[in-house]
Amino acid sequence: MTYRWTTHRVFDGSFDYVGRASLNMWWVARAAAEETLQGSPLAPAWLKLFRTHLSENDKHWLVWRGDLAASAELRRAYSGLYGRFFARALLSEHLGLSNFTSLERNGVTVGSVRVERTKRGDIPDWIAWDDANSRYVLCEAKGSLASNDFLRPSGPQCARDGKKQFSRVRTLEGTRVIHPAQWVAATRWATDDRGGDPVTLLWDPPVDEHSFGEEEAKIHRTALTRAWLDSLAPALGWKDAGDLLAKERSQTAITIRAEPGPIPDSEDWPPIESRYTPAGRSITPLGTQAPGSDFLLSVVPIAAGPTERFGYPYDWPPLVPSPIYPNQDLLVPQPSQTYAHNGSYITAMITPFGITPIRSQSDYERLLRQQQAARDLEEPAMLVGIPLGLDPSRRKDRNTWVDGAGISSPDGLSVFDLRRIDTEPLETLKS
Repeated sequence: MTYRWTTHRVFDGSFDYVGRASLNMWWVARAAAEETLQGSPLAPAWLKLFRTHLSENDKHWLVWRGDLAASAELRRAYSGLYGRFFARALLSEHLGLSNFTSLERNGVTVGSVRVERTKRGDIPDWIAWDDANSRYVLCEAKGSLASNDFLRPSGPQCARDGKKQFSRVRTLEGTRVIHPAQWVAATRWATDDRGGDPVTLLWDPPVDEHSFGEEEAKIHRTALTRAWLDSLAPALGWKDAGDLLAKERSQTAITIRAEPGPIPDSEDWPPIESRYTPAGRSITPLGTQAPGSDFLLSVVPIAAGPTERFGYPYDWPPLVPSPIYPNQDLLVPQPSQTYAHNGSYITAMITPFGITPIRSQSDYERLLRQQQAARDLEEPAMLVGIPLGLDPSRRKDRNTWVDGAGISSPDGLSVFDLRRIDTEPLETLKS
């Protein structure tokens, strides 16, 4: 259940890549946890790595059970909410973006940089940091159940609408206008009832992108990291970034050890009762559309014959290199980690009932009770945390530990399945 496949498209004006890509659901869970800590409505499904919503009929592709929800109102809600989760995951895992900070209704100020609304209408969702290119990035998330235009040369309407939102803000460093990169991340959902091909999209027609020199980049990286920590701190039980990063936080830190390896089938969450009886589903491979149609032809022809290697749904030639995927490592499932993860974190527990910061001995005892309930498959729970000693000025490290137990990066939010880890307080907790 950890990996699901989509047809994946990346367009930046100079190249148009279409192929297959796998999504590690832990990246999506990490994005969902971040959204939850920053105030998004809690969606219990992600606590089980979306186990309650993913199709039982098709365990390779990103296909939702039934029609995603019983009513049109709920389908729209899940499409929008999951659209944000998957967009963050794509932007983080594929592009290395970090420190997503909401623009809210009228913009946001981060250090000496200000994003401000200039026109009426929707504006982008986030400002984020691109450490590889030392620049800010404006980001917009989209999700759609009904679109059939994700592979058209002109791009889907939702991506074009998303790009319009960037024109409704301007970004200033002091009094000088700067031009961050602009990415729309979108997902075309597939469901048991609707069929169709799931498609993920990263869309970025070129803009005059503004990059900073090394010293300036350090200043801006620090400012945006602290703004991101400000947005997480209250849910973790602290006032702001300064409070979260204080030396005395070691007195409330939890040490987490996670062994490598997938979650055994015996520990998988049982699916929810479904009111649907989904029909069988067939995939129409890219590249088989009639000549002259307005759909792109795939650059990755599919050969017949299934294979079970890492959940690979089909046998096909190697993926075509593209500028943002020079070695293709991000597009295929990775083998299990070969070493255990061990680290200390400032933590909070997330259950279907809310968020509990872990700050005291009584909090930790509650965590242990919740862990046993999760291991008994009574109620899911995740432990989320910020690494102790995080340095906001340090360049972002893409060396992420991700396996069946969870996902951890040395300078970002980490998320663990509470069933699959061992914990102990770093120091004696207060009662």
